[in-house]
Amino acid sequence: MDQPYHIKVESGQHHLPRKSRGKLKNWLIEVLQFMGLFVFFFALSSLVVMGPTIYSKVSYYFFASEIAQKNSNLGLPVSSPDYQTIAPQIESPTKVVTLESKIIIPKISVDSPIVFPATADNKTILTAIKTGVAHYPGTALPGRAGNVFLTGHSSYYWWNGGKYNRVFTLLNQLKPADLIYIYHEGKEYVYKVRDSIVVLPSQTEVLKPTAGATLSLMTCTPVGTNLKRLIVRADLISSPPTDTSRIDEFSKIPNIPIFLPL
Repeated sequence: MDQPYHIKVESGQHHLPRKSRGKLKNWLIEVLQFMGLFVFFFALSSLVVMGPTIYSKVSYYFFASEIAQKNSNLGLPVSSPDYQTIAPQIESPTKVVTLESKIIIPKISVDSPIVFPATADNKTILTAIKTGVAHYPGTALPGRAGNVFLTGHSSYYWWNGGKYNRVFTLLNQLKPADLIYIYHEGKEYVYKVRDSIVVLPSQTEVLKPTAGATLSLMTCTPVGTNLKRLIVRADLISSPPTDTSRIDEFSKIPNIPIFLPL
């Protein structure tokens, strides 16, 4: 009598032993716990470092609408109509023209000295912007034809960045027709914002001279990083430019950096 043959067909599915599955589960739990702790401490450290900057960003929205309604702040007009090509008249000025070089931007409550470093290396500029907004050597001086190039911090370590370590935190809030006031050598120069652009650190052509009297304000963006540069550009509207003979050609500006300060 023939015996029946039983053929065992393998399903092709291989199951991990229970012990191996337990090890994999424990490993995944440990990875998730590590990731959770990393995110928590990263957020906490960012809050410690960026706390003052975050406060500036948030508080701006509480007083911005009031400034917009009054169209004045720090004793000066905030903006002028798009069609107006001359500086607005100030009926009762509360700011006197000072011999100190400084920049005032009423819309974002900036009132800062302008520092003129002797050289353009990063170390010198980083030191300069601890005490104000730095003028980039070799670019035009305020009131003159050409490109007046100023740079300042948008965010920096609050314990090591100086008094003006977030002077340009709100620079992205400037829009066309907003006004910027520059005081230099006892004269007041009013610039009207034209536009703003974001560039890479390597795009140093933003330092090039311009045919007219312009102002370029630079800071790092996004706030808290040095990935890109925000450039706000404005035109002189208060007086004709003076002394065009001392403007350096772009190619002659020394030590053009590809890494400007945060």
